Amino acid sequence: MKMRSVLIVVLLNMAVLCAGFYFFHWMAADELATRTVLIKEQLVRGENPNATKHVASSGKDAVVYVTNQFNWSQVESSDYRTYIGNLRAIACPESTIKDIIVTDVMKLYAQKRGQASVNGREFRYWETDEKRKLKQLQIEEREKTLAQIDKELPGVLRELLGINYEKELDKYFIDTNEDDRRLAFLSDDKRSAASAVRDQLESARERILSATGGHPTAGDLERLQRLQQDADARLTQLLTPDEKFQFELSTSLTADTLRKNLVGFNPTEAEFREIYQRQKAIDAAFAYQDLSDPSVRAEKEAAEKRMEDELHSAFGQYRMADYQAVKNPEYRDVIAFSERFDLPDSVAQSLVSMRSIAQQQRDQLLANNNLAQDQKAQALRAIQAETEKTLRQTLGDKVYTVYSQSAGGWVHELGTN
Repeated sequence: MKMRSVLIVVLLNMAVLCAGFYFFHWMAADELATRTVLIKEQLVRGENPNATKHVASSGKDAVVYVTNQFNWSQVESSDYRTYIGNLRAIACPESTIKDIIVTDVMKLYAQKRGQASVNGREFRYWETDEKRKLKQLQIEEREKTLAQIDKELPGVLRELLGINYEKELDKYFIDTNEDDRRLAFLSDDKRSAASAVRDQLESARERILSATGGHPTAGDLERLQRLQQDADARLTQLLTPDEKFQFELSTSLTADTLRKNLVGFNPTEAEFREIYQRQKAIDAAFAYQDLSDPSVRAEKEAAEKRMEDELHSAFGQYRMADYQAVKNPEYRDVIAFSERFDLPDSVAQSLVSMRSIAQQQRDQLLANNNLAQDQKAQALRAIQAETEKTLRQTLGDKVYTVYSQSAGGWVHELGTN
């Protein structure tokens, strides 16, 4: 009995507490709603919403005390620049700002895509599907709209956040943390700051180049050069000389281009640095010049020839032969394919030789004026069939099928004239 009395008292106390909680919660919510309106008005006027303010009322000064209560409507805005500024004003982390704005912008453009994909007909459950399909004119208009969205969306995100749309989109499908791997030699703070400088430079460059339609004027080139110099100066302040050099080796366009163009050369670290320093000097010298000018092109070709002569002295005859070999994009394709399937080096060399021999035979056959067209066609098909047979024997059916659809696309051209 005593236990039951205690339990009743506890339940009554809990009821009183709950009633009090809901009363004060209602009062606080009402106060917060009123305060939110005041704060939004202050933000619009450019005033500090956290300052104590005197309000005139009935001829007397009343003091409104602002608490630490917060509502999202205090910072949210239909104007993205204002929205971002408000988020930064409350010390919202940049990564969080980026996530918020990217998500919001993507949602907005998803709605635009959706609007372009429907014909506007009211849904009627008894109607069959063809009634709601787009008419041909609507399909054509949709394609124009989607093309405009695809062109506009990257620019919007660059303008608002200074980010690369493709890189950000990749993170929603597979986050490879590429920067973390490439820049692992830097501390977290330096990595973040240096990456921001790089992204801002890329964003500004893309904005200028997209506005020129790929044909920058002399003034545009000067602006691009100043942007590059400013970014370089900021990196010099952020990083030590060794860190800055490694940052360039890891992220620059020159280094990325070399990693693509040196496939099959297998450079050592020292060789890569040797090539990079020379190529960087050429790229820097001609990056902001008009390459459509024949004299500029000739000057660049002369600089590249001097670079090859210097590399020949540094690498020697045999290593330079390897360097010259990878200038052939077809050779690089074969090497990349062989690497993908972990094929021996000898197989890669065989693929290159077979292609060379087959194409020589085809060229000789086409140049033979003593053969009729039907004879040439039959002989070309024979060359293609024999080449396919040899490749299947070398690679196996499974690997050959993949090869013929990628790096080995040339095989299908052997039988045509």
